[in-house]
Amino acid sequence: MNIAIYQYHRSDTRSQDINQSGEHLILSAVTMCKDKAIELFGMGHRYYQYIDTDNKMVQSDCMKGAYVRPKLEELLVDINEGKVDTLVVTYMGAVASDYNFIIAFYIYLKQHNVKLVTVREGEGINDMMEKALEEFKKNANL
Repeated sequence: MNIAIYQYHRSDTRSQDINQSGEHLILSAVTMCKDKAIELFGMGHRYYQYIDTDNKMVQSDCMKGAYVRPKLEELLVDINEGKVDTLVVTYMGAVASDYNFIIAFYIYLKQHNVKLVTVREGEGINDMMEKALEEFKKNANL
């Protein structure tokens, strides 16, 4: 199994418990994701890390004030090429804060048969996303 871990970190994000450096927070999040994957799927899998930070992002040419996350773009390409079976994130906000993007991202994962796992919900996130997708379709009259 090829397991991708994606994490996004803003430089102004701080730990709720203690003031930690950004690097420490990222490593902690990646470790939590890997631990969750091992808990669910066991040992012996390949892990790929995709980590975006503010200082690695580039301003979008087509959307004023928006930024492109290079590692997220790389992850999308690898998913399209069939290099990823499972994606593990700490929570969906690590992917995006925009609900429309999250729905589109989930649809993309489904189209490529990639299982989604979050640290908090585990594999249960898929049921939650399916319900959100049904509600989205109903409200959008699709």
